Amino acid sequence: MQEKTKGLAKRKMTDAHLEEAARLFAILAESSRLKLLRALMDGQCTVTALMATTGMRQANISKHLGVLLGARFVKRERDGLFVRYTISDARLATLCSLICERIDADAQHRIAELKPGRRTR
Repeated sequence: MQEKTKGLAKRKMTDAHLEEAARLFAILAESSRLKLLRALMDGQCTVTALMATTGMRQANISKHLGVLLGARFVKRERDGLFVRYTISDARLATLCSLICERIDADAQHRIAELKPGRRTR
């Protein structure tokens, strides 16, 4: 396990880094925001398109987009009468992918532990 985290130790994370990371993770801890980000990972969307994709109400989408804009997770671009939102940094999709891979791996591990003949802790 230490070998896997060896590269992480090279980068010194200051207290300021940790506080900012905690702030950003807190923003991502809201499932409605994650739904919006998932929809935006397929490409730019208007609020109307996000309503259709997520099933969320316009006011709720606007509120969460405001938070995501403030954290610079998304950006907006005016196109005539429309405003289109996009993911502002491709690394966000990588982060979400890593978390989903972790969730899938944990689920597979739990399933393997439940198989007959497998000893549990």
